[in-house]
Amino acid sequence: MQSHAHDSLFRSQFGQTAEAAAELRLLLSARAAAQLDLAALVRVDTAWVDRELRGSAADLLFRAPLRAGGDAFLLFLMEHQSTPDPRLPLRLLRYATQIWERHAAETPPSTPLPPVIPVLIHQGPRPWPWPPRFRTHLAGGADLHEALAPNLIEFDYLIDDLGTQSDAQIFGRAMSAIGRLTLIALRNGRAIPRLAEHLAGFLRELHHDLRGPAVVPALSRLVSYVLAVGDGTPREVRATLAAALPTEHRSEVMTTAEMLRAEGKAEGLVEGWRMSVTGLLEARFRALSPAARERIAAADLAMLQSWQRRVLSARDEAELFGE
Repeated sequence: MQSHAHDSLFRSQFGQTAEAAAELRLLLSARAAAQLDLAALVRVDTAWVDRELRGSAADLLFRAPLRAGGDAFLLFLMEHQSTPDPRLPLRLLRYATQIWERHAAETPPSTPLPPVIPVLIHQGPRPWPWPPRFRTHLAGGADLHEALAPNLIEFDYLIDDLGTQSDAQIFGRAMSAIGRLTLIALRNGRAIPRLAEHLAGFLRELHHDLRGPAVVPALSRLVSYVLAVGDGTPREVRATLAAALPTEHRSEVMTTAEMLRAEGKAEGLVEGWRMSVTGLLEARFRALSPAARERIAAADLAMLQSWQRRVLSARDEAELFGE
């Protein structure tokens, strides 16, 4: 449930193009940012990405046009990670390959591939332990890598390592109040006790910035997150955060947060059943077809429960799905 809460908050807030653009402006070099029209950033649907890969990534992909115009553009693959994972660069490479294959299938053969820039937001309490470079995770050591440099697959990924920054540094960033609150919440969601009290202090300082139609849903997602991952009783957490919210938004935010919390619990339950059914089918049939994975991803709870009951007696996928 907690892992789902982290993912949900990250996707909901940084799935907003304005928040993603603000993050990219902080991470890109001035030279690179000057060539991109980040104000025209567009989120790209990733429903076509392999389900197994999407289940391990944050699943945020954005397209940024070049200021020079034409058909050229860059794609930014944005992911968050709360614990160090030495296989992350391999996952990023697999994701980029699927993006290029998709692009190649939809464009003439002479069309150049768009650059894909991986972006990692690391929210762990300690610094990311490796340089953000694919080569770092290859066997052989630096001397061999240098000798083979022209022949090696190599890329660096952008990293926003929250483990190397204080809350005060994040609070001082040139981004929206909601963006800063989200990063502070994610940074501390697994690390500190009394998360609600900690976040309440920053909420009070940002009252004058919490304005506009997007504030209520964003604050509601934030409150729902703290209710899911923070310690203390739900009543204590609600009271602490409600007292810190701007008076004009308090009632609507808390009501919406409770609705989101209930929806999150239901979604987490269905996702758990999807994982269970997928695991059983892989054990039964060794491998699942892409079509089977798509059906599992789209199924509701009742259908998943029905498939689980039939998995031991079904001879193949077609019989399981009643075809």
